[in-house]
Amino acid sequence: MLAKIELKLSCSEKIVYQMSSLFHGALMELLPVDYADYLHISQLHPYTQHLEFRDEAWFWVVCCIDKKAVDTIIHDTLMNLDNIFIKNRNIEVQIVEKNYYEMTYKALMDSFYEGEYSRYIHIQFISPTAFKREGRYVFYPDIRCIFQSLMNKYDAAVRDEGMTDEDTLEQLCENAQIIGYDLKSVNFSLEGVKIPSFIGRLTIKMYGTSTMSNFANMLFRFGTYSGVGIKTALGMGSFKILSDERRCK
Repeated sequence: MLAKIELKLSCSEKIVYQMSSLFHGALMELLPVDYADYLHISQLHPYTQHLEFRDEAWFWVVCCIDKKAVDTIIHDTLMNLDNIFIKNRNIEVQIVEKNYYEMTYKALMDSFYEGEYSRYIHIQFISPTAFKREGRYVFYPDIRCIFQSLMNKYDAAVRDEGMTDEDTLEQLCENAQIIGYDLKSVNFSLEGVKIPSFIGRLTIKMYGTSTMSNFANMLFRFGTYSGVGIKTALGMGSFKILSDERRCK
């Protein structure tokens, strides 16, 4: 199960996307202790969260990629929440609206086998995004880093039903090309460390077979829940798929 909840916020104090790590801390305090402890030691982070400003309002968006996380984080915790206390800033944030979306893994797989996707994939990186390779930050949209991150997150989520391997990664990279972008570099502050990253829009064209194109599209659909790159549980790596009307030109 893949699920997302968008919480529209109201606060007398200024909210900025850099506060997403503080919201993460607030979330951990709201969860049952045993489940929060499990999340701290788990290699798979079955959730992502970030702050997003749109339509003149701030939203706290939390996504989950397995049933336990959906039930515990969204249904048992966030659905029942009317306000959030941010301890580090000593402020209370009101929740004025909730929107919930979900998708099954079967529906995701059906889109791979039965979908007819465009070969052009238009992405908007909503929160600061970065990767790490050989101990160094990669803060530009490297095709290999993008697909490798999505594939790793997908395989970790589905466990025994993984579809990806090194050959698949090579084929994706060979058949994908960035043909347009409108990006800017930003820093994401986390516990006193500034992580170099990027936000903005990107267009990828897929070549090769329709199966390869569908697989890439499926990975990006999954990625709208899992995020991409590093620190996705702390507010980084969130993106959305844009329609052709809003693509990067």
